[in-house]
Amino acid sequence: MEENLQFVVDENGYKHFLESEIGRGGQGITWQTKDPNIIVKMKVNPSTGEPIVGEKEYEKFKEELDEVRILNLPDDIHIARPVSLLQKPYCGYTMRLLRDMKSIKYWIRPFDGAVSPGHFFFNTGGMRHRYKLLMNTAEIFTKLYAYSAVYADLSPENVFASGTLESSEVWLIDADNMRYKFDVNRQIQTPGYGAPEIMKGEMNSLQADEYSFAILAHEILTMNSPFNGELLTEGNGGGWDDDDVDYADLAAKGEVAWIYDENDDSNRCKTGIGPKYAFTKNIQRLFAANFNEEGRHNPLSRPKMRDWFVTLRQAVDLTAKCKYCASTFLMQLDDLKNCKCPFCKSGREKERAKVIAAVITDHFNVDSIVNVVNEEIEQFNEEGGYEVEPISMDLLKRKDVVGLKIIDDMDGSYYLYNYHTSDTSFSEKNEVAIEIEIEKGEYTIRNLMNRVVRIGSPNSDYGEIQPNSSKRVNDINNIILSMSVLRGDMEDYLCDEEFTTDDIMHLRQRTIQFVLL
Repeated sequence: MEENLQFVVDENGYKHFLESEIGRGGQGITWQTKDPNIIVKMKVNPSTGEPIVGEKEYEKFKEELDEVRILNLPDDIHIARPVSLLQKPYCGYTMRLLRDMKSIKYWIRPFDGAVSPGHFFFNTGGMRHRYKLLMNTAEIFTKLYAYSAVYADLSPENVFASGTLESSEVWLIDADNMRYKFDVNRQIQTPGYGAPEIMKGEMNSLQADEYSFAILAHEILTMNSPFNGELLTEGNGGGWDDDDVDYADLAAKGEVAWIYDENDDSNRCKTGIGPKYAFTKNIQRLFAANFNEEGRHNPLSRPKMRDWFVTLRQAVDLTAKCKYCASTFLMQLDDLKNCKCPFCKSGREKERAKVIAAVITDHFNVDSIVNVVNEEIEQFNEEGGYEVEPISMDLLKRKDVVGLKIIDDMDGSYYLYNYHTSDTSFSEKNEVAIEIEIEKGEYTIRNLMNRVVRIGSPNSDYGEIQPNSSKRVNDINNIILSMSVLRGDMEDYLCDEEFTTDDIMHLRQRTIQFVLL
């Protein structure tokens, strides 16, 4: 980089003093400026690292940037869009970004082994924070795809997250490659994060973004690349005749097995955080669908960003805090009572702190509807010439466990959300529904919704918690909250009938039971 380059000037005549490099990829370098809310992206020659200059290159870059500026995307999608073009001769632009943010590569442990996994996870927020960062990244892409826009070149250098562990806000930068999916006419990737089809000459796509996201997620959760196994580290042949095979190149082209592939053990790996401690069953399923042979070679078969968002959100709710090292770890559903923190010796050997499992169940009570329908069937059978089977009550009257939320039995505030929306464009906002405050052995339950919640136990009814009201209890074990399940506002629909809060309570109901583990 030019040593004497201290500042650049944008199209509006403002000087931006360059302070430190915060990201470098195949398309350019990103700089922090003296203004903590402004960063600068400059296109550079990938072979020399020097800024690209020249009249022809500048005009071409300006045309490309104009294509991004005209994208009609809502402001609530966390993408740092180009604000102002740099003046000649530099091909670049300014972006506005929240202060105190850092590249998400901060959460990827260096492969030099200098830092132990336990210390690294503690210093970077544990497993819960990682799930949140990835969940919020997947949400950005889910919203982006609702507008048929391809991001392209997803890598750790282009995802920024809050520098403080108390926040998990995420923003994408480097939006100059973003296009509507029907306008994509390029092949862009950062080495190590590109989809196999890009390596083979195909254009960027939503599916290529999804593949890159899966690689990033794998590195953040396991501290290892999904293909960094024995073939790449030891090069033991793996059935290939050529001793000079470049396994990294084969992996980039999708010709090497995933390190946890169920059907191919040629590229196993024993380093990093194992699947037992990093993957829920659903996360394991999504990684397998993305990195197995079908996922590597058939882009349309890969999991969607919406799938990643929902699955990572579930994973956030399955983490607990270690009372010894204060890191957070995944509670394994197949052995909740014996699951312990894997990141510290005390956590592995000593007794785990108690946690509260909030078991969320939806009940569908359709007795009255079934009775009416069966009466009509009976009348039809009497009048007709053949028999129609009545509707089974067991079939329609059911309950589904829709969620499990682990709450650390430690002082603090914990929240349950109205995770009910199935709207892929997120027009229905997921909002806080219940707050559980723990203080010195007492529990305060706050109803943050606009509808009534009943509170009780398996054998008792303690009454109602009105909207924006609360109740305090000395013991939360086996406390049960009951509420109606609504979509959106205070009305719901079943077939052609409209129901309000009062009667929907008897048709579709959600219960939350708190169990001490």
